[in-house]
Amino acid sequence: MHHKFNNRARRAMALANHEAIKLHHDYLAPVHILLAILSLDHAVATIVLEHLGIDVDALRDDVRNNVQPGSKELHQVKMAQRADTRQCLKYALDESRKLGHHYIGTEHLLLGILREGHNIPANALSERGIKIETIREEILNYLSGIDHDEHPGVTTSPDATEWLHQQELAKAFRSTRFWHILVLAVDAANRLGHGEIEDEHLLLGLMREADSPVARLLAEKGVTLDWVRDALTRDQVITGV
Repeated sequence: MHHKFNNRARRAMALANHEAIKLHHDYLAPVHILLAILSLDHAVATIVLEHLGIDVDALRDDVRNNVQPGSKELHQVKMAQRADTRQCLKYALDESRKLGHHYIGTEHLLLGILREGHNIPANALSERGIKIETIREEILNYLSGIDHDEHPGVTTSPDATEWLHQQELAKAFRSTRFWHILVLAVDAANRLGHGEIEDEHLLLGLMREADSPVARLLAEKGVTLDWVRDALTRDQVITGV
């Protein structure tokens, strides 16, 4: 997994170990990763939080004040990862795939921390009214508006040309709702165990989108999200897919 990390994500993980040492912890936790991310300049995760009105310095202080320091004198460079940290990293990889990226950046680490949910940073962001869906939308919105060579890790990727294609799509479709529906469609396909995105997954994405006109129109005819999902699952079993 770590070979997928871009430069800033690698830097964040290295700094996370130093955050653990400063707090006299002999383990690596999600809180150390977030503190490291917030200390980086121009990290996508930090930029996205600022775009959402989060005072990054206040968030860092809040998170740090909620951490109980340890009592051990430590000198090792790399700490053992706790179970929740390993789960955060797995979620980060999954979030990267869902967003169509071929790398793991600080933005994906942030999503992984939020998705794990049972950690100090996730609680601090939840108290500020920040939801994971909002973070996803803002990440897509931000990345759609920058040149590919401004984004760390993209130019060195073997799939840089594919990123350029994504950029062209982003310019054509500026709506954050559009991108959110696509993310929901990908999630629907994953949940159904399908390898490719088909029109039924787009329908599920539209019906899961809050305040979707499509969902409202179908609901007026008695067609609900659960009904469509059950029908697709039933058809999948019958056809042996």
